[in-house]
Amino acid sequence: MKIFNKVSMVLVLVFFLVLGFGLMIVAQAATTPSLGVTSTYGVLASTYTNGSTTTINGDVGFTTGPAVAPLGVHTNYGSGAPYSTAGTDQGSALNNLNSQVCTFTFAPGAIDLATDTTHGPIGVYTPGVYCTSGAASIGTAGIALSGAGTYIFRIAGALTTVANSIVTLPGGASSCDVFWTPTAATTLGANSTMRGTIIDASGITLGNTVLLTGRALAFGGTVTTDTDTITVSSCGAV
Repeated sequence: MKIFNKVSMVLVLVFFLVLGFGLMIVAQAATTPSLGVTSTYGVLASTYTNGSTTTINGDVGFTTGPAVAPLGVHTNYGSGAPYSTAGTDQGSALNNLNSQVCTFTFAPGAIDLATDTTHGPIGVYTPGVYCTSGAASIGTAGIALSGAGTYIFRIAGALTTVANSIVTLPGGASSCDVFWTPTAATTLGANSTMRGTIIDASGITLGNTVLLTGRALAFGGTVTTDTDTITVSSCGAV
C-alpha cells in the first residue's frame, strides 16, 4: 500500500509539472493583436511623400499628402474618417505588442537577423517575440519566418533591410501575423521584399522598387515611398 501511495504521489507530481510547463508555454506564446480599422491601411502617416509611381492596394491615410498620388485601390484616402481612429488603433496595437513577453532576447547591441545563430538555425525563425537592445537589420541572405503563428520583432533602435534582401513565409506563416516595432526609423533597401506590419512613428522609408506585403504604419511620423508596391495583407480586421 505504501509503495502504491508513493507511486501515486509521483504520478500526480509529474502531472502537475507537465501541466504547469504547458501553461507556461501557452502564456508566453506570441499573439496577434487587433488592428481595428488600421487593418485596411497600406500607409498611415502624418506626412506621406511619394517620389514616383507607387502602387498601394489598401487605404492611404495622411494629413500632408504626396505631390504624386499612388496608384491602386483606396477606399479611404487622406485625413477623412476613419483616419483619426486608425491612429488610435495603431497605438493600441503597439501597446499590445510591447506588453508581450520576449521569448528570445538577442545579445546586447546591433543584430543582423540574417546571420544570427544564437536564436536557432541561421536565417530561420519560428513564431515568437524576438527582442533586441539595439538596431536590427536583415542582410543579403534574407530570413525565413517558418510555421504558422505570430512573429513579433521588438527592436530598440532602427530597422534596416539591405538591397535585394527577402523575407519569406514558408510552412504556413502569414504576413497577417508578422509585426515589426522599431523605436527608431525603418529603412527598406531597394528591391527588397518585406512581409508584415511595420509600426514605427519615427518614420518608414521604402527604397526604390520595394515589395511590402503588409502595412507601413507611422501615424505621427512620415512614410516615404518611391516606385514601390504595398499590398495590405488579406486577413480582415485583425
